[in-house]
Amino acid sequence: MNKEVLAKIGKKLKEARNNIGLTQEEVAKAVNLNKGQISYYENATREITITALEKLANLYGYKLDYFLSNEDTTESQISIAFRADEVCGDDIKIVAFAEKFLNNLLDMKQLQGK
Repeated sequence: MNKEVLAKIGKKLKEARNNIGLTQEEVAKAVNLNKGQISYYENATREITITALEKLANLYGYKLDYFLSNEDTTESQISIAFRADEVCGDDIKIVAFAEKFLNNLLDMKQLQGK
């Protein structure tokens, strides 16, 4: 992957994380990575695997192709806000599952023309 592509992915990852109000540490725990990896990906200092990108996309409520496209919108089609002062790892995983489920449901409805 070239540096320009890595930089675009990193920028989108950081914006998506900030949109849902999570720290790099909270994200790392939720997707079973370490905080350093999240930082590397966001700052485009290391290449991200498709597996890691998919985990982050699901957590943030975006489709994988958003991070790989030239699309510049910073809003997820579906956004579930974290409203609690203290959010634990299990809460983050549940919200990520819900966002993935809702994105899949939206895809199915679009395929059906509804």
